[in-house]
Amino acid sequence: MRVRLDVVVGSVVLVDVVRVFLPSLITVVGDAGSTPAELIGLYALVWFAAAFAAAPFARRIGPGAAVVLLAARAALQFTDGGTAQVAVASAGLLAGLCWLVATAGTARDARPVATGFVAGLAASGVLHAALGGVDLVWRDGLWPWALLVLELGLFALALFRHRTPGDEEAFHGRRLWWTLGPALLLWGLYTGSSSHAQASADGATWAAVAVATGAVLSVAVAARPAFWTRRPAVPGVLLVLSALGFAFGRATVDGVHGVSPTWTLIAQVGGQFALAGCLGWAAAEPSPSPTGEDATTATRRGLATATGLLVFVVLFFAYYSAYDLGMPNRWVPVAAAVIVAAVSFGRASRPDEGRQWPVLAVAAASALLVTLTTSWPGTPSWTPMPGDGLRVAAYNLRMGFGMNGTMTAARQADALRSLRPHVVLLSEVDRGWFLNGGRDQLRLMSGRLGLKPHWAPAGDEVWGDALLTNLPVVSVRNHVLVKGGPTGAEALEVGLRWHGTVVTVIATHTQPPDGWTDLGQAEQLARIARDAAAKGGPVVLGGDLNMQPSDRAFQVLLGAGLKDAFAAARPFLTYPARPRPTDQLDHILTTPGLTPQDPARPAVPYSDHLPVAVTLRS
Repeated sequence: MRVRLDVVVGSVVLVDVVRVFLPSLITVVGDAGSTPAELIGLYALVWFAAAFAAAPFARRIGPGAAVVLLAARAALQFTDGGTAQVAVASAGLLAGLCWLVATAGTARDARPVATGFVAGLAASGVLHAALGGVDLVWRDGLWPWALLVLELGLFALALFRHRTPGDEEAFHGRRLWWTLGPALLLWGLYTGSSSHAQASADGATWAAVAVATGAVLSVAVAARPAFWTRRPAVPGVLLVLSALGFAFGRATVDGVHGVSPTWTLIAQVGGQFALAGCLGWAAAEPSPSPTGEDATTATRRGLATATGLLVFVVLFFAYYSAYDLGMPNRWVPVAAAVIVAAVSFGRASRPDEGRQWPVLAVAAASALLVTLTTSWPGTPSWTPMPGDGLRVAAYNLRMGFGMNGTMTAARQADALRSLRPHVVLLSEVDRGWFLNGGRDQLRLMSGRLGLKPHWAPAGDEVWGDALLTNLPVVSVRNHVLVKGGPTGAEALEVGLRWHGTVVTVIATHTQPPDGWTDLGQAEQLARIARDAAAKGGPVVLGGDLNMQPSDRAFQVLLGAGLKDAFAAARPFLTYPARPRPTDQLDHILTTPGLTPQDPARPAVPYSDHLPVAVTLRS
């Protein structure tokens, strides 16, 4: 098996940068949703469009672009959010894109590049899963630096030892270069997402192991696609079918609607094998003129690569900005799959006949690594509030990112731990969006707190709300709220047994129209609370309600018989967390049988909202 080691490690480094660049668009450039989605997309588009300028110089700029990519990735370890993080990530992204364009321009044989690209994505996915989604760039201490030095050192060594273009066979594989961008999108959205897999399998470690192992094994498919499928149409068709399964594989499971059932793991793992097969066939296209290598040919390959990367960013924003624009987005992964499948069709020579056992060995090692690291037992060193009170906390996590754009999952967990709650209501929980780095925020929080999670989707199957608790759960269901804001909204209704009484806790994150011009969501919540109270037990409703006590919507909730648990503590401002809160958007409301005590609102900058908590006594 022939593989470009520089492409393997370079792809890992580039994905590292992408996992910082994409969240920075939302948290820093987007400034917590205050910047229009169109402007955020335009900012990203500029950097991807700039890669076209590298195509005419593809045969000369490769080493320089690689050095800038190396420097930018190292510099990201020093940044701590804000403008510096955006600037360094943007520079690193452009350097990485130019390096890929240069790789296309200088690689006369595309087969080792295709194998290296698939291997690089697999390595990145294994490392991401082994780190539990908290990548090296978000970690402090010496050992993350040691791993980063190893990663960057391998990249530098591979660049130094790579053979010159003149030593390669004249075997162009021209179709490969169009596919790299769409392939990266599909891998980030689902085929390489261990977090999405775990969300589908209720957080199970085996799901992450399956995706990571499948990604490694798919390297053998990229290297020898004809060994696995005699016709290039086969992986193309399978890839489109897997994308359809990902896009439409949603169901009602255990009373909660819109989640990904476990069978969608087949779409993920099978999709990765199909994706690798498509890239392998695209790279195996024989050159019509083996001696026709010149600057024009190199420029064309570079332009094809830049075009594919532009397709990546266009489809990426079509997928995620659809929530802001109120448009459907399930067609996006299917469109990307169709593009890759269509490009892979065609005439191809017989691919490499190299040995496959090294891939099997790496796959086994990857499976063991992910199993050991993701199933390592946690030891939360805290206990909920003692006494006869029910301690309830609510926190909008902002997908796990702080005010300055750095990942703050561990600090968010620490803030909640200090409140010592029995029940935690979470809003804006991300369980696998590529936009936010592709991590399961719910699993991170529940693992650090030692509380059992209960999940309900709102935007899609991996973005929504959650409830964590150490109390016995007797019932779980959720309710779809009428359309309001961009991501959709729901109400997660959980019955908890507390001191012999069943308490109904409703976790929600309302997404209303501006100014609550439509009270539909508030009226639904009021009805849900009244129905729950009619069963005879206490009711608690909380979360980021996006309403202030003076709003008409809030009065609708009070009219349903609920009381404001923070009424005696006003002003109880919770948003924005920095520089100083001006609005009270986060609430806990109860039925009259519960008395609120000890309200808390720690002033921490780990989200754009402050966490809140209160003790309820009967």
